[in-house]
Amino acid sequence: MKKAFTLVEILMAVFILGVVTSLSMMTFTAVTNSWQKSSDYLDKLQRTDHALAQVTSAMRSMYYPHDGQQDGRYGFSLVNNGDGQDADSSDVVEWSKIGRAIVGNKSSVADSVHRVRIMVLEEGDSDWEEEIAETGLYARLCPDVALRGDGEDVDFSFENNEMYQPVLISSGVCGFNCRVMKEPPKASGSDNENEENEFEDEFAESNAVPYKVELSFRMIDPESRAYRSGAAPVVRIVRIPIYEQSLDGKAAPGAEGKESNTKKSSK
Repeated sequence: MKKAFTLVEILMAVFILGVVTSLSMMTFTAVTNSWQKSSDYLDKLQRTDHALAQVTSAMRSMYYPHDGQQDGRYGFSLVNNGDGQDADSSDVVEWSKIGRAIVGNKSSVADSVHRVRIMVLEEGDSDWEEEIAETGLYARLCPDVALRGDGEDVDFSFENNEMYQPVLISSGVCGFNCRVMKEPPKASGSDNENEENEFEDEFAESNAVPYKVELSFRMIDPESRAYRSGAAPVVRIVRIPIYEQSLDGKAAPGAEGKESNTKKSSK
């Protein structure tokens, strides 16, 4: 004679099945959320790294006239606003450059000297001609002083917020910090060049450019909070090629020879 399941056994089986199903669903949800957050983070990391590469290329494309004298209009400028945890504490940097980095191939200033200013702006910022649509890293582009208008009634510099609308470089960047190494380290040996204590938050020599620049970007997580503790900022150190030239306004060593050789080869 076959025995049937009792009501208690059936209820226990249903209860155990429910617990196993709930745990499975909770595990699946946790894994899915983790995967989505990781994908979002990697996407932001990739876009931030691309933006950082653009800024790095733009800094390596710094321009400084080599007429034998220093000119403050082409110097590097750093406004230190804090540690770069968010937009309010993010630094603002400015320099003169030439080339397509940041501005793109179709820009009218790509093949001429122009001034660029980098900053982090928050969504809803209304200090500009057009309200900022999303938080991120932005650039403002200004023609070289020799190409600006000379009207007395119009300010053609960056101080005029109605001109040179900020252009989005990368969304998702919520903080930016810049530090500089003003001159080559005095200690001998290449191992000392990137030491932490060599970089400073201030740069007052506006008629020259620093020896190296350290760039740090912070990203926004899926819940729109800064990755302040969960992940380190994206950091890159840039060696400025025209550092020596900016000290006296002369062409960099070997630059004149390369220029003449280029002219000969093009004839």
